[in-house]
Amino acid sequence: MSKHISHRLYPPPKISNPPLLMQEQPPFNQTPELLAPAGGLEKLKIACLYGADAVYIGGQKYGLRSGADNFTNSEIEEGCQYAHEHGVKVYVVMNAFLHLQDFDGIAEFLGFLGEVGVDGIIVSDAGVLSHIRKHSNIPAHLSTQASCLNTQAAKLWKELGVTRIVTGRELSIYQAAFIGQEAQVEIETFVHGAMCSSYSGNCTISNYTAGRDSNRGGCKQSCRFEYQVPGLGKEQTFMSSKDLLGLRQIPLYIEQGIHSLKIEGRMKSNMYVASTCKAYRTAINEFSKEVPDQKVIDRCESELNLFSNRGYTEADLSGRPLFDSISQQEENPNKFNYMGTVIHHQNNQAWVQLKNPLKAGDQIQYISRSGPNKSIDPSKLFNFSHAPIQSARQDQVIKIEDAHELFTGMVLYKGDT
Repeated sequence: MSKHISHRLYPPPKISNPPLLMQEQPPFNQTPELLAPAGGLEKLKIACLYGADAVYIGGQKYGLRSGADNFTNSEIEEGCQYAHEHGVKVYVVMNAFLHLQDFDGIAEFLGFLGEVGVDGIIVSDAGVLSHIRKHSNIPAHLSTQASCLNTQAAKLWKELGVTRIVTGRELSIYQAAFIGQEAQVEIETFVHGAMCSSYSGNCTISNYTAGRDSNRGGCKQSCRFEYQVPGLGKEQTFMSSKDLLGLRQIPLYIEQGIHSLKIEGRMKSNMYVASTCKAYRTAINEFSKEVPDQKVIDRCESELNLFSNRGYTEADLSGRPLFDSISQQEENPNKFNYMGTVIHHQNNQAWVQLKNPLKAGDQIQYISRSGPNKSIDPSKLFNFSHAPIQSARQDQVIKIEDAHELFTGMVLYKGDT
C-alpha cells in the first residue's frame, strides 16, 4: 500500500549522546524483573516456563491490542493461578485512551481482577487510574503511552497513586533511572521488540488511513507501509523503525537499578515468547555474574536473530538514535518454522500438537530453557498408532519417545539452525 506525502523529508541532524545523568553509585544495583508478553493463555504458560518473572496480559476490553487473543475472565483467573504457582506475577493492561461510554463495567472488572489476585494494572488514562484507586487495591503501573519523560511528571503520577512508571521510549537508560531515583518510584523500560515511530505510541496515522484508532486498540501499523516522498525517488518505509534489541545493554540496566525489563509482543507467536524469554533470562543471569561468558551472550543474540525482524537498533537506550534506526529494507524472514508445543509429558514420553505439517526427514529442534537448542532424533517420532512418522498434518498430535529433556509447554520448531 502506498501513500503520497506532500512535504520534503530531511534526515535528522546527528546529535551526540546525552550526558550520563547517573555516574558513580546508582541507588539500587538489583537484578531486574523480566516482563514478558502473553497474548493468550498458552503464551502465558510458555513465558512462565521459559524464565519470565512477570507477564502482561489483556482482557476483552480497555487494552491496546484488540488483535491479540486476549483473555476472557475465566482465562485471567486460570492464568493468575498458573503464574502464581510458578512464582510469576500477572499485570493486566488497561492502557487504552477511553471515551466516556468505554467506562461501562469497569468497576465490576476491577473488582474481579482484585478477587483473582492480579499483581498490577498498566494504565495511561487518569480517569482509569481514578477508578483503580476507588474500586481496587491493585498497584497501578503507568503505561509508556502516558509519555512520562521527566521527574516532575513522575512525582505527580506517584501522588496520584502510581507505583511504577513505564517511561517513554524516548529516554535513555540513564535518564529513566534518574527519574526513578528522584521520584522514588519503580521504573520499567522496554528491552526488546517492535518500535513505534511516533512519540510514545501516540499516533493518528492509522485513524486517518484506515479509521482504526491506534490509541484505542486498533492500530493498522500504517508506519510500516512504503510511501512516496517527492525528491527521494522510489517508495520507502521512512517511518518504520527497526526493532529494539537491548540485550547488550543489560549490564547498564542492572547497574542503574531499572526494576523491570519489558519484552514487546502480545501479538507474537509462542515461538517468539519462548525464545525471547529464554534469551533475556539467560543474559540477565549471565550478566549478573562477576565475569560473564561472552559466548553465552553471543548465542543469545544469535537466537534472537532467527526471528523475522526489521533489523535491530538500540534506539534511545544509550543515546539519541540516528537516521540508521529507521528500517530501509523489507522485513527479514523467520529462519525456522514453528512446529508445535508439548501438550503432555509422562513416563519419558512427550505428546506434541503440531502447528505445521511434518514429514519424514524434517529436522525438528526444541527450545531448551538454558543452553543451546537441540535436535530431536527422527527415529523417536511416532504417530498415535506408534508407527514411525512418514507425514503428519497440521493440528495432529504426535509422540516423541525417550524424551527426558522435554517438558509440558516446550516449544518445537523446524529448521537447520
